[in-house]
Amino acid sequence: MTETGFLVIDKPEGMTSQRVVGKIKRLLGCRKVGHTGTLDPLATGVLPIALNQATRLIQYLDESRKVYSGEIEFGVESDTLDRDGTVVARHSGPLDFSEDEIAAVFAAYVGRITQTAPVYSAIKQQGKPLYAYARAGIEVKPPERKIEIDSFELLSYKPPLAEFRVVCSRGTYVRSLAADVGRDLGCGGRIWSLRREASGAFNLEQSLTLAALEEQVAAGGKAPLLVLPEVLGHLPRIVIADFDLKDKIAHGRALSLTELPEINPADLPEAGAAAEIMLLDADNNLLALARLQDSGRRGDKEKCLRMSRVLSASES
Repeated sequence: MTETGFLVIDKPEGMTSQRVVGKIKRLLGCRKVGHTGTLDPLATGVLPIALNQATRLIQYLDESRKVYSGEIEFGVESDTLDRDGTVVARHSGPLDFSEDEIAAVFAAYVGRITQTAPVYSAIKQQGKPLYAYARAGIEVKPPERKIEIDSFELLSYKPPLAEFRVVCSRGTYVRSLAADVGRDLGCGGRIWSLRREASGAFNLEQSLTLAALEEQVAAGGKAPLLVLPEVLGHLPRIVIADFDLKDKIAHGRALSLTELPEINPADLPEAGAAAEIMLLDADNNLLALARLQDSGRRGDKEKCLRMSRVLSASES
């Protein structure tokens, strides 16, 4: 069986994220495969894929920051806010903006802003994604949410295409950003191309194409999986060397801090905080994720580590 871990695929244009998942499931013979965040079919780049037990760790990843590059086409608007959609408006005037004018509009979006989601998006209302309503011709009001733009840089402008790079928070719709910039310039705009360069700890340097993965598998090689402690590197860690303690962890039992005398509680998240701690063996294999909590016994001030996720050695 393929090992547990994360694989970074450089998603090709024109393929849905779910199709990539299906292809990898068949190629590697995995029972469980999932991705950590959908990329539109038009978009390319970083698509983190979780294999086997790693699918249970997706919620603990830190993908709070994303990096995208691409092109905005000015003078054209579409219903999906990108090149794949139906054109709904064309600008008849000139598109002779200076790079300084465009950069000034970009700069206005840097910081914490409110963004309206596209009507063609996977955000759900009453249990259905917005795109389902849009395809059925049903009008719904897309939700607004707070996002953060760390940087929004104009790389070049050759009318009608403005090349850009943006560093933003999770949940940002770059298609909406492109449409908003086009609106502010008075000509309309849509995404012409989009590439995700990074998603949290995952980046293009770690990625491989589906074709390269197929070649490796055909040659008898293994999928180049990322080490789980590296992917979860934002979490504190405790190394468990004692066999009896590892057995307790494998059975999901809580560990008292008195069983870990070498651990300084001050180095751990506060008891009750929604923060996970990695429990590793001496070979840097992830045994489980745990939280520091009160023991729960009346009058007992002892702290313990309660298991949140235990990885089965038989499936790792």
